[in-house]
Amino acid sequence: MRFEINNLDELNKVVIYLLDKLAVNVCLIIDGQMGAGKTTLTKKILKKMEINEIVTSPTFTIMNQYQINDLKINHIDAYRLTLQENSQMYLEEMFDSLNIVEWSQNLAINYNSYFKVIKIVINVIDENKRVFIIEEEN
Repeated sequence: MRFEINNLDELNKVVIYLLDKLAVNVCLIIDGQMGAGKTTLTKKILKKMEINEIVTSPTFTIMNQYQINDLKINHIDAYRLTLQENSQMYLEEMFDSLNIVEWSQNLAINYNSYFKVIKIVINVIDENKRVFIIEEEN
């Protein structure tokens, strides 16, 4: 699936497309350059899921956790990690949860072995325009 987004309001099209796919043991992998909108997308998703907490980037904490009803949600930003220092760090915490992972390549996890994977690549076209490519794996 491909979405061209010209402003933040249009990002809701991506969120609505994803909502019914997000569940326990799903790993939403969001890739894109710095500033592409990975955390912005996550904030919009969690707001639409009615998470009432303030959603912030876990760049320094690595993982933020949220709870809605019986669903635990992990928001992981592995930007500051290197493969040598973490191996499969956070894998155990990811089971039985919905996982949203930024900079997934920095965790040595074969996501497809454990989760249903939805991969989103965000391509920056200009200051406002983004192209979202969504692929479901498994």
